[in-house]
Amino acid sequence: MTSLIRKRFTLLGSVVVLALLLAALAPRAARGVAAALVQVTNTASNAVPTVNGPGNFPFVATTCGPWATEEASCGSLQPGFIVPHTTSTGAAVKRLVIEEVSTICDIGDGATINPRVLVDPPADHVIAGTVPEFLFSPTASSTAHIYADPGSEVATLLAGTNPNGSSAVCLFTLMGHLETQ
Repeated sequence: MTSLIRKRFTLLGSVVVLALLLAALAPRAARGVAAALVQVTNTASNAVPTVNGPGNFPFVATTCGPWATEEASCGSLQPGFIVPHTTSTGAAVKRLVIEEVSTICDIGDGATINPRVLVDPPADHVIAGTVPEFLFSPTASSTAHIYADPGSEVATLLAGTNPNGSSAVCLFTLMGHLETQ
């Protein structure tokens, strides 16, 4: 039993001595390079951009989706937007990812509406000639996974029934991020 314990301590001691020897023999330059790789300086003159995860920039757009006859009720808000090609810091956008859509609607008597988000199909869209549509509740915030390429159009609109010319308009808030990597 004592010889077994002695053999184990001898083996453990040999491993420790070997590790110390390797650490002592490692070139100092390699240790200095490894330490220099993780140093980040964030000064006012050389600011490091803060993003939502590596290569993601937060994105929010507010649009207005009216019935076709109610466009004046949106004021200066537009019913859609074009996905930017670059971020505010100049990074090239690879795609927009919309993760949440929130709607607030003013619905006239008798109208039933379905707020929709339409997106130009991405380059790898399966059915050519169709525009993907995403439906949302007129009074809620919903999670989404909507992808749009830079330069493509994202539009918001209303569909449903409009008896007796009743009015309806929705304010859309689309939240997500711009991917740059």
